Amino acid sequence: MSEDRLNSNQKRAKGTKGVSWMLALASVALGLSFFIPTNYYITRPGSAIELAPMIEVEGGKKDEAGSFMLTTVRMGEANLAWYVYAKVSPDAELMQKELVVSQGESNEDFVRREQAVMDNSQKLAEAVAFRLAGYDVKVEKQGVWVMGTIEGLPAKKVLKIGDVITSVDGVPTPEAKDLLQVLSKKKAGDSVSITYTRDGQEAKTMLTLVPLPESKSVGIGVRPDNKQNIVIPKKVNIASNGIGGPSAGLMMTLEILDQLKTDTDLTKGYNVAGTGTISLDGTVGRIGGINHKVVAADKAGADIFFAPQDTPGADSNYQEALATAKRIGTKMKVVPVKTVNDAVAYLNEQPKKPS
Repeated sequence: MSEDRLNSNQKRAKGTKGVSWMLALASVALGLSFFIPTNYYITRPGSAIELAPMIEVEGGKKDEAGSFMLTTVRMGEANLAWYVYAKVSPDAELMQKELVVSQGESNEDFVRREQAVMDNSQKLAEAVAFRLAGYDVKVEKQGVWVMGTIEGLPAKKVLKIGDVITSVDGVPTPEAKDLLQVLSKKKAGDSVSITYTRDGQEAKTMLTLVPLPESKSVGIGVRPDNKQNIVIPKKVNIASNGIGGPSAGLMMTLEILDQLKTDTDLTKGYNVAGTGTISLDGTVGRIGGINHKVVAADKAGADIFFAPQDTPGADSNYQEALATAKRIGTKMKVVPVKTVNDAVAYLNEQPKKPS
């Protein structure tokens, strides 16, 4: 073998070893990146899930030729690898952790809050659907729902997400405004007796009022909502399968209504996806991550997507949904809705989908 060929082979061998070392280092770096935390959560398209198998209305009829589908967003803590992925993917977004989980709030607290909000959304959907179907619905105010506690303030050590405050110093607090009214008459340093329920059991505690951050008011440090007991004339079973949050309210309302209206098929044979919170008066509210939900609905073959028209401007959920639909080139029809009646009216105007 000539000296030139020998030198060439040696150089090639060294080059191959160098590439192997770089690949090995890259593999190690990639592996380590999955264990390096960041201060972000990542959100991505989730799923579009048929509601008929999840919801069972007593005496109802599941006769849809099409389907109603709720849409989800996949969310989780972003390690360094996911952080880099979100920077280059059009279908992933980063959210600062404090926008998802409050300071001092554990992941368990977050899940508990999301499930509590989902439970409330289910009850509101039932009430709205039964009223639209012509049934009497009773709404009983139960108290102030604790949706979060503020780090460093008195309630943090005692109250948990899902607790319901029923009175303060013996004064009933059927709604959040009643709690605020009672506390507005107090000053920092005053102690108050809080009566609350947890998992159906009543309890009491004494808390000292403190100045609230970025406020001139005093309080105990809770994020309140209204807890209502909604009484409907028929039983409804909803298996949410661990899905949390309020954004399925509109679609659950439509599925329950469709099962109640045994003489019609609201779907008209179309696969109908969408999103939006639901209020007791039927108003459809804004949600987060609608771009991901449009992608999920398109992948599931939805024909129609209902999006909240929460504001008249370019920042509305509807405009966000339209922009995403245009980006991915979907044939799915994006429809703006302000109320559940808007969605029902749109479906009633549609011809039956050709088979």
